[in-house]
Amino acid sequence: MCSAPAPTGCLMLLASCPTYQAWAAVQTACYLDRGLSCDKLRTSQVCLEGEKIMRRTVALVACLSFAWPAVGQDGNLEAELDAIRAQLEEVEEGAQKYDAGLILGLLAARREALLVAQTLVENRIAAEAGEATLDIAVSAVEPDVARAAQILGEMATVQQRIEEAEREAAGAGGLIQALVLSRLETERLSLAQLQMGYLQAKYGIAFPVIQTSAAPNPTISDSAGDDTVDATSNPGAKMVAWADERFPSIDYSLAPFQRASENGEGISGWWTVERTRAAVDDSPQVTAINHSAFSPSIYGDQTALIVRCSEGETAFILIQDDYLINDFRSNVFEVTLRIDEAPPTRARWNTLTNNKGAGLFGTSAEPFIRSIYDAKQLFIRIEERNGQKHDAVFDLAGAQDAFEAVAGACGWTTLSLSADDYRAIQTALNAGGYDVGNPDGQWGPASKKAMREYQASVGLEQTGAPDRPTLRKLGLSD
Repeated sequence: MCSAPAPTGCLMLLASCPTYQAWAAVQTACYLDRGLSCDKLRTSQVCLEGEKIMRRTVALVACLSFAWPAVGQDGNLEAELDAIRAQLEEVEEGAQKYDAGLILGLLAARREALLVAQTLVENRIAAEAGEATLDIAVSAVEPDVARAAQILGEMATVQQRIEEAEREAAGAGGLIQALVLSRLETERLSLAQLQMGYLQAKYGIAFPVIQTSAAPNPTISDSAGDDTVDATSNPGAKMVAWADERFPSIDYSLAPFQRASENGEGISGWWTVERTRAAVDDSPQVTAINHSAFSPSIYGDQTALIVRCSEGETAFILIQDDYLINDFRSNVFEVTLRIDEAPPTRARWNTLTNNKGAGLFGTSAEPFIRSIYDAKQLFIRIEERNGQKHDAVFDLAGAQDAFEAVAGACGWTTLSLSADDYRAIQTALNAGGYDVGNPDGQWGPASKKAMREYQASVGLEQTGAPDRPTLRKLGLSD
């Protein structure tokens, strides 16, 4: 029967260590499962890689003894407490760099774990000194030296990943750096949790279970529900069930919002959002309409903005009541646009078939929607061939939810991403086991397929695009 590679040199000191013995047993079983003979074992790449791993682990355990003076010292709870306090200071400094996002959440979770550890270690020290202690009810556990040694090895592995991530983050920027930093904080949280396990195994300190919850993100309001709205939380809101309480100044008793409620459509700010399926192929179809220019005194067609995904094509359309005369040779209108307080710009939009509006379609609509994603107001002027002008101003409140719904249905992202950004996301998917092939910075069919698989695994809408909800789940900020 084959045995694990014998330790040599300084590794000989660990021959009796339970951690090394466990490693050797696992490696031997692994080699035998692979059907390797004793001769092949001694020369196989697997064996060589295993020996490299062991050597790195031994070195890291030695490093841990310096990084955490308490690790490996018998009965030194004061040193354990000093190490925890030092890590808490590090967390507090790190938290000051972020206002929100996953990294801040990870720091908060790590802080909670360390605070619990600090409290219980302080309690144990006070109890051993015969002083009054805090009343914290936890189950008693017996120290487990072998388990403590095993956790020590796991801590060494995590510490190695932390150091690698720190080096990678130092040399990166943009989206890649954000991805690495989120991974770094995840590893640090894992290390804090392992440290709690080490204290439990080493000293018999039991820890209570810590549960955290996240506040829900605001979404498009569902028109179905109770018959009344709590006016105490939003005094200016209309007393209708379908009101979007985030925008109390909007009059949701207007006819288009009432119709949307009756039809089961979503409402977000000034927008109604209808979700259906295309008749030709059952693909997702979303139509979002902005009603901020609605006038109850007009009985004909109303002026409105329509953002739509139909059969995989995106459209951004202005409709109004007048019949417009376009340049029949080019079938376009000259359009003047002004986003918030920015200088006006000129563009050319396609004529609608009924000549009662103009719009952008397909890939030309997507960048325009990205450009107004954070805008509050949009001015549009359509100029007819005879020089007559038609102006409209739209309040874009609630537009982000509407834009996300349309983009998700058509499988594109409202974020402006570079090739390097796409390459970083592709690399992250590959690392997670979602195969995109070679990360080339081009978001093709393989990338969309891999992204849909990831989104399905985490309970997100399967858009196939690196959209904002997905990147937040991956730990990347907008």
